[in-house]
Amino acid sequence: MGLIARALEAEGIATTLTSWNGGRTRVTKPPRATFTKLNRGSTMGAPGDTAQQKRILKATLDLLAQDAPIDPVMLDETME
Repeated sequence: MGLIARALEAEGIATTLTSWNGGRTRVTKPPRATFTKLNRGSTMGAPGDTAQQKRILKATLDLLAQDAPIDPVMLDETME
């Protein structure tokens, strides 16, 4: 996804993404990204935890207000 984001940014389309696997995603150098420590399949938050899902979504979308590229943001979200 990071490679696609970079291509879209080159065409003037702002992008942001979130990933549970920062190690793999960081290699593709996405223009803007948030990383979580959540389990695979729960990148946007624990199932049924709408408050957590909203926090992750808001933090990820808030990155669009910044000029790219920026360093990825590690979110302090865990599974409860």
